[in-house]
Amino acid sequence: MKRKLLLLFLCIGLCITHVAAQQITVSGKVTSANDNSPLPGVSVKIKNKSGGSSTDESGNYSISAQTGDVLVFSFIGTISQEVQVTGNKVINVKLAEDSRILNEVAVTAFGVKQEVRGLGFSTQNVKAQDIVDSQQPNIVNALQGKVAGVQITNSSGAAGSSANIMIRGGSSLSGSNQPLFILDGIPVDNSTPVSQGGLVASVAPASNRAIDINPEDIETITVLKGPAAAALYGIRAASGAIVITTKKGSGGAARIVYQNNFSFDHINKLPELQSQFKQGEQGAANVTALGSWGPAFSSGEPIYDNLGAIFKNAFAQTHDVSVSGSTDNSHYYTSGSFLEQGSIIDNSTFGKKSFRINADTKVGEKLTVGGSANYIRTDRKYLSQGSFNGIMGALSWPRSLDMKDYLNTDGSQKIINSTGTDNPYWTINNKPFTSKVNRIIVQGNLDYNPVSFLNFTYRIGTDYYTENFKSVRMPGTLEPNVIKGSIAQSVANNQITTSTAILTGKKKIGADINLSLSVGNNIEVSSLQTSTSSALNFIDPTFASLNNTKPSDRTTSEDLRRRRIFSWFGDFNVDWKGIAYVNFKGRNDWSSTLPVKDQSFFYPSLSGALILTDLLKEMGAKSDDRIFSYGKIRAAYSNVGKDASPYSLTTSLATLTNDFTINPRGFIINSNNAFGNPLLVPEFTRAFEVGADLRFIKSRLGLDVTYYSSKSDNQILQLRTPPSSGSFLATLNGGSIRNKGIEVILNGRPIVGNDFKWSIDINFAHNTSVVKALPAKIDRIELSDAWAASNVAQGAAFLNGSLFGINGNIWKRNAQGQLLLNNAGYPQVQTALANIGDRNPDFTMGITNTFNYKDFMFSFMVDVRSGGQVFNATENALVRSGLSLKTLDRGTKVFEGIIESTGAQNTIAVPLNQNYYQTIYANQGYDFVEDGSWVRLRYATLSYNMPTKYLGKLKIKGLSFTVTGRNLLLITDYSGVDPEVSGSGAGVGGTGSFGFDNLGVPATRGFDLGLKLTL
Repeated sequence: MKRKLLLLFLCIGLCITHVAAQQITVSGKVTSANDNSPLPGVSVKIKNKSGGSSTDESGNYSISAQTGDVLVFSFIGTISQEVQVTGNKVINVKLAEDSRILNEVAVTAFGVKQEVRGLGFSTQNVKAQDIVDSQQPNIVNALQGKVAGVQITNSSGAAGSSANIMIRGGSSLSGSNQPLFILDGIPVDNSTPVSQGGLVASVAPASNRAIDINPEDIETITVLKGPAAAALYGIRAASGAIVITTKKGSGGAARIVYQNNFSFDHINKLPELQSQFKQGEQGAANVTALGSWGPAFSSGEPIYDNLGAIFKNAFAQTHDVSVSGSTDNSHYYTSGSFLEQGSIIDNSTFGKKSFRINADTKVGEKLTVGGSANYIRTDRKYLSQGSFNGIMGALSWPRSLDMKDYLNTDGSQKIINSTGTDNPYWTINNKPFTSKVNRIIVQGNLDYNPVSFLNFTYRIGTDYYTENFKSVRMPGTLEPNVIKGSIAQSVANNQITTSTAILTGKKKIGADINLSLSVGNNIEVSSLQTSTSSALNFIDPTFASLNNTKPSDRTTSEDLRRRRIFSWFGDFNVDWKGIAYVNFKGRNDWSSTLPVKDQSFFYPSLSGALILTDLLKEMGAKSDDRIFSYGKIRAAYSNVGKDASPYSLTTSLATLTNDFTINPRGFIINSNNAFGNPLLVPEFTRAFEVGADLRFIKSRLGLDVTYYSSKSDNQILQLRTPPSSGSFLATLNGGSIRNKGIEVILNGRPIVGNDFKWSIDINFAHNTSVVKALPAKIDRIELSDAWAASNVAQGAAFLNGSLFGINGNIWKRNAQGQLLLNNAGYPQVQTALANIGDRNPDFTMGITNTFNYKDFMFSFMVDVRSGGQVFNATENALVRSGLSLKTLDRGTKVFEGIIESTGAQNTIAVPLNQNYYQTIYANQGYDFVEDGSWVRLRYATLSYNMPTKYLGKLKIKGLSFTVTGRNLLLITDYSGVDPEVSGSGAGVGGTGSFGFDNLGVPATRGFDLGLKLTL
């Protein structure tokens, strides 16, 4: 009996050992059969079994299987492949492209992925590698030149500076023209404060909040360009949407990735200054003179490079660590990032710490739950610009003086003149701005499939951050009214919370027609609460604090803005055999910022697409894809609404205490805000687009062309009113904008070999934005936040002219165009401002080339802008200081024109002296408008991936090295530092402040060294 039991246990043990031996871990890499590139996100499942895995960003996967199992590899745009497990632990797969499917998906509404072939409107994807190649800490800048129809402008070369982004021109005269940002299905904030702490926009341009997002966490970015593409996102997507999808765990076993980047930056270009005349007034030397209007330098006298000396080389470093993986039912991804960015100016830095976790798991066969949490901390220290009282005062410092010699023996500031400006070195150490942001973005989601044809998804998320801003002027400054010191502090609490529920049903009619209908509800609640405190006259001159002032020298204020949007929407799709597609979207919003009778408004979108190549095959007119591989035509119409800013319906009040009585007035009209209007109605943007997507020679050559036209009516804008009314502005409806344009995307793979490959991508865009109507009898809308050059010019939109005009002073002329001179023989400046330029470029183009040779990859992008004018306010300031090359002509001149008072031809020779340049020439703007065209090498990147045959010996899964150069070459006729400028930052509404070069920190060029290690 014992022997029988022993034999039974032995047989059971052998069976268990045999079964265990069949359970193995299979891993490998999935690549494209066309070019051997890795395919991330490929589904890897065991046939007829639940669960599975997917490939990571390098195409690697890992899955538990048994001998005899069949692995199914599937990926959108490719032909699925089945491979049987025979005991081999490594299975590498190449997936071939399916000619019936366009090899691309786009994330459209609320995180839903759709095949691009079925979309009736234009979208464009930017992949993770393209973002990484640009080596930009601000993801907005990472999109420069990558997407047709998208114009991005950096505000300055300072660390942490903002970037402005606009898609297909502008849809608003005075509101925001920037797109909505979506992160993993929820809206997130990308606002930029126009001003903080009572400072004007040009003095302290803040950061845009998309800078908080870690570029290394991003999987893809989908740009929804027109209102049709963004229709389901509603009001805030009238100017398009940037849909960001972050990385998810994949590839089976846990994978650890560490990567770093070390950056070195230097000033790119500085304006050329005259070195012939030194400090003085009216041609004579004067030690208290602020300008360079004195005598010529003598031979051997020192000439100081004050401007160049204030800048230094900058260093930055980034470190990222991520851990990701998956099981049969779950995926997870977590990361930590550290960025420390120096600047080309002392006491100016930007730092960011980011922590993120994404996870999802399948509960049973029908329910999947997931979520993400992201914490970001940013710290920025920067300095004032936009005037000679900031660090760019180095532009005006007389070159006969050493600007570095700025302190007296007692530590006080050396002063040229008590009415002058602070020494920039003193500014660096005694007038700092600081911004500290704590931000958390959290979202949770579930996906439930009760039956095969029905799906329910729900997502809730919030984006919340607190920004602490501080501005200090230490005692000893020469700025008026704050000579004994000042401090301003603000705390802003911003939150956007959204809830979205979507029910989707699918039905197949016969064998050829597919139907789907989604019905959803969206609720968005946003609030911004700002508390500001300021104080003057420090008691202790060495201590900057609100408590270091008398209570009578302190002021406080609080601002609260709330908005609630409630929406229902629907999305209906029908397609025939995957050849013809029709889509109808509709959304109804109820906005709290509009009058009750106009709070509800509906807007639709209709689009269609036809796959020509598949239709030809269906008709028997086409048999293969060798020449004409793929063809699609599409068209879309949409009508998207837009509400008002919070509290635009009523006139706000303020308090004021008389300085001549003891009694306060109480509440009076707040002259800093516009009059409210209880009769406002929503804006509407109606848009139409038509396009074609064509591919040839087995999809090695692709051409995508789009023509669009849109009109934005019932503009909600703020118009100037007479000061006697009690306010400077009034809110009303009126005006319309017409945008038209064409976008061309050309991509090709000229060389596809086993070792060497070459691909090229070209984006081209042309847009015109014309103001077709304005309310009342006004002929322009002016932007107060875009003033420059002592109010010589500003941004403005002109009736029947460009939305992006320049409003400025000009010479006084008669009807024949002749100068009208005064009796002394000098030209005169006209009192009324005129349209002196158009900042909108004629076209933009980005050209990206990528070369792969074995384990090396070289990529570079050329960015082109043709046309588009820039107002050079920096040059205007140089003229006033006497350091501009334009002021070298200090002789005499007879101006061609007529004396206005007599009508006689002028014959008077007048001196071109200090009075002429400062009080006449610098007060007109036309001569400071320049062509802003450029051709620039935006970046060039060389990377090396160590071959797997070496990695096995090192016991690591991946190792790569990267070298990148940024902004290495700039070809332009612009005389200033860089025509890519936005003088007051990205916070200015309407047409913004791009195209105004206004004493900002110059742009930089640099290079990066990095590595990526995978364990």
